[in-house]
Amino acid sequence: MVFSSNIFLVITFLSIASLTLCSAQIRNTNVTLAGVITCPNTSLSSAGTFRVIPQAQVDVVCTSFFIPRVTKSAKTNFVGVYSLSFSQSDILFNNPELCYLNVTLPMNSCTFSPPGGAIRFPILAIRSPFGVVTYYFPGAPTYVRA
Repeated sequence: MVFSSNIFLVITFLSIASLTLCSAQIRNTNVTLAGVITCPNTSLSSAGTFRVIPQAQVDVVCTSFFIPRVTKSAKTNFVGVYSLSFSQSDILFNNPELCYLNVTLPMNSCTFSPPGGAIRFPILAIRSPFGVVTYYFPGAPTYVRA
């Protein structure tokens, strides 16, 4: 009986040690996804410049069981900048790398009118050498008819 109680004690210590190790690996910081929504100018006098789009709706859309749902939203500010912050629980329950950004442009805000009025961007991640996500950024846009 002494032998089995010692094994139980060792298993308990190993369990406590593994919980301590796991909790030490979880960061309490947020990971940011940010960018600027712009529209290319089409006049020859301002070719190569881009106009910012204020008040554009930026949604993070994740699909679960083939049903897309918005998990986070933001609007661009007066200089076209949006910023979304993901906590560790957000990343655990909805991996942003499996989601996409859906940007809806305000009416008449751009000379370019995407099909369906929305632009999609994949969400890409920068990881540390240990595999921890340090930053998210939008990928190349795609245009999808709604």
